[in-house]
Amino acid sequence: MIFFIRHKSKVPYYRLTKEQCVDLLVRAVQGCLPEHEWHAFIGMNIRDNEALDVLREQCLLLDEFGVRGTCLVDGHSCVSFNKSGIQRLEVLLDEWRFKTDYLV
Repeated sequence: MIFFIRHKSKVPYYRLTKEQCVDLLVRAVQGCLPEHEWHAFIGMNIRDNEALDVLREQCLLLDEFGVRGTCLVDGHSCVSFNKSGIQRLEVLLDEWRFKTDYLV
């Protein structure tokens, strides 16, 4: 039990900013987002920001229905989205570009 308590805080998790997420969405829409970045984003919880984790979960659902496959861009394997996937990414991008966090 003591081992678990001491090492629980050292469990790795994904720490992102809103700007990094917007950049990821921009590159996804443009078709130049490396596959490993996409899978790292959708595969790891964002514990320090609930809103960004909701975005990650939305992208996880989009991965199931909106990904066509991969394509090579400048020698890198990039995620390729179908038409509905790109439309959903554009909606998310538009929403997150201008989103601000207000403290009440």
